[in-house]
Amino acid sequence: MMPTAAHAAPYAPQDAIEAIETGTFLPSFELEFANKVSDANAYEHVRHLAVDIGPRVTGTAGEDAGLAYVQSVLDSYGMETRNETFRVGVSSFAMATSDRELPAGPNWQFGVASNAVFTGPDAPVTAGVVDVGNGADTTGFDLAGKFVLVDWVSSAAARNVLITALRGENPAGIIFTATADNASIPRLSSVPAAAQDILMMAAGTVQGERIRQVLESGPLELSITTDKSRDTGSNVIGVQKAAGDTDGTAPIIYIGAHIDSVIGSPGASDNGSGNGIMLEAARIFSEYSLNTEIRFGSWGGEEGGIRGSSHHANQLTADEIERSIGAWNTDMTGTSHVGTDERPFGFWGLSVNPDNADNAVLNFASATSVQAGYGDFNRGYVGRSDHQSFHDVGIPAAVFSWMYWSEADSIVLEPAYHKPSDTMEFISQERLGIGAEIIGASAFRAAMNTVDITVADEAGDPASGARVAMSCGADEGWRDAGVTTDEGTTSVLTPNTDCTFVALASNRANAFTVGEISGDTSIELALVLDTAAPVVGIATDIDPAVTGWFTDKPVTASVSATDDTDEAPVTEFSVNGGEWAPYTAPFALGDDGIYVVDTRATDGAGNVGAASEIVQIDTLAPELEVLTEGATRGNFTVRFYDETSGVERVEYRLPGGKWTGLGEDGTAEGGVWGTISQQLELDDEAVTVEFRAHDVAGNVSALATLEIGAVASTPGVSPDRETGQLAVTGANLPWLAGSIAMLLLAGGAIFTIRRNREGKLVADA
Repeated sequence: MMPTAAHAAPYAPQDAIEAIETGTFLPSFELEFANKVSDANAYEHVRHLAVDIGPRVTGTAGEDAGLAYVQSVLDSYGMETRNETFRVGVSSFAMATSDRELPAGPNWQFGVASNAVFTGPDAPVTAGVVDVGNGADTTGFDLAGKFVLVDWVSSAAARNVLITALRGENPAGIIFTATADNASIPRLSSVPAAAQDILMMAAGTVQGERIRQVLESGPLELSITTDKSRDTGSNVIGVQKAAGDTDGTAPIIYIGAHIDSVIGSPGASDNGSGNGIMLEAARIFSEYSLNTEIRFGSWGGEEGGIRGSSHHANQLTADEIERSIGAWNTDMTGTSHVGTDERPFGFWGLSVNPDNADNAVLNFASATSVQAGYGDFNRGYVGRSDHQSFHDVGIPAAVFSWMYWSEADSIVLEPAYHKPSDTMEFISQERLGIGAEIIGASAFRAAMNTVDITVADEAGDPASGARVAMSCGADEGWRDAGVTTDEGTTSVLTPNTDCTFVALASNRANAFTVGEISGDTSIELALVLDTAAPVVGIATDIDPAVTGWFTDKPVTASVSATDDTDEAPVTEFSVNGGEWAPYTAPFALGDDGIYVVDTRATDGAGNVGAASEIVQIDTLAPELEVLTEGATRGNFTVRFYDETSGVERVEYRLPGGKWTGLGEDGTAEGGVWGTISQQLELDDEAVTVEFRAHDVAGNVSALATLEIGAVASTPGVSPDRETGQLAVTGANLPWLAGSIAMLLLAGGAIFTIRRNREGKLVADA
């Protein structure tokens, strides 16, 4: 959020002050990263590697497929990817597929005898499977052209006797299966000469159990190839370049996981889980601009002696090593195994040895674990995973795993470790999420810029205890940036972005500044204490009459607000108690009436100045009429009417005379409407009497005249009552007929109905 003109320097935006005072903050960038973790995303990556691809032995098509998948995902996140190759030992293996759905995935892998037939990848042998149990009695079994499933015999001599006997039945191949509980694939190093022309394979316990499970529901046919791996393995590296790093001097962070698995293992936990977490972290990293280079590595050859990561680490220049903050290695980070009461599983970070147990990587992870609500972080030490490759060249490194560790036992891993039972059945989506939060967010913490903030009080001295907040980039709110120390300082972590920083002291002195955060940055804030309210005024484009009323319209009102500190206080206005509206330009008051204009201005410190003005507009002149009645000469009644300000006085004038007020003391009572009756002393000559009315605003009515004839010189007959003459000025008054009737009904008395200034009807006799 950037400050607007309404909050020009040096004030903090009001919503920032409210956020600080209420403690309503967005999460820190570190927790924001952790909150973005999707354990479902990580789980799907693991599932694809373990089920859709399956075993990923170094130098095989399985590893190639796994690396291609990782590379495609990193490419989709905008990483710059490349491949590395290195030399490895050769492995022998068998790959099995079926026309039936196989438990734990479509691709099974067995061990093979080193001196038996190798078909190569393109010449599979397809045959049905026959289970002969321990092979002691094969009577009644048709084994010719079939794959024979038989229990493992640990004695080489006894095993060779059994192989020779089974070979006499002309099978397509023999599959020995381990029978001990959850046993690994047994080592079938060589076979007798008689069996060297058929496929000779070995399976782990769970694989044999699965074959027998499938056979219970019907025949099973397998297509099997036997092959040897290449003598080269591969790595995939994905790089998120540091923002603004034109000369290649930015700090470096590594996040890596080995892609390969052991023969026969789908490698769900070891180490599909590590790649799933790495890829989910890469997704979130790609959403931020950082001044640190992030390198994601999917390492081959780990199971054969950390070959891939060692190859990469040993190619680094001295400068790259110097710039490397640390290496986060994620290995076996998704098992659901809970351990035992004596050896409960937890999430651990392990350095290579006790001497570097306090390294930077583990310190970052410990801080994140506490920040994310997972408490104190478990620390230990062990080698033999890819973190050691980086440690050995001088880069701080740690491996992260769900396991048990103690100095006495070192590491204790899950039962499926390095076995065909390492499948999705034993993967915890929740634990994948926890691992991704701690690993990803701690690496993100290390990659961010440190912003050192210094706050000075109104006198320029260090401001202790000032609360600081920041809003960066597209933030829709404020983040907590800490409380200043006695030295007036605090610090916070941000990615590469623009931020607004705000400080607020206990006396409400505040300040803000805007800064571009690129690399480690220093920010200074100077508090301002403002207790003076803005001065507010209301002006009109024309002046009122001396009466205080405006007799021309429209009247345009404008509002001014000045403040000694705030160049642009927020100004609002309200008319006649209506809702407050922002004042942006002069406004017109166009109709006759009385307007109460209120205005207020609020400066950046929250001080409020106010003003109020009454604007009275009356542009219409009064209306009046004169009525004579009765036999008495010079007796008349004046009726007057004014819509807005009311009649202030009514006057009459005889020829050659002065204007004289009617009513008591020469003035008339004001109001919206009313009447005045009076008797003029006249001589016998004919006369014209003029009348006029003034309203309170100063408007004067048109003249009304009353013609009074001369007194007759010869006596005549007069009616009992003289019909009166009527003189009218202005529009026909709607209440005229009723008023005349009321006067006539009163007989000889003068009966007046009027509305007083308070708007009430009154009657006067």
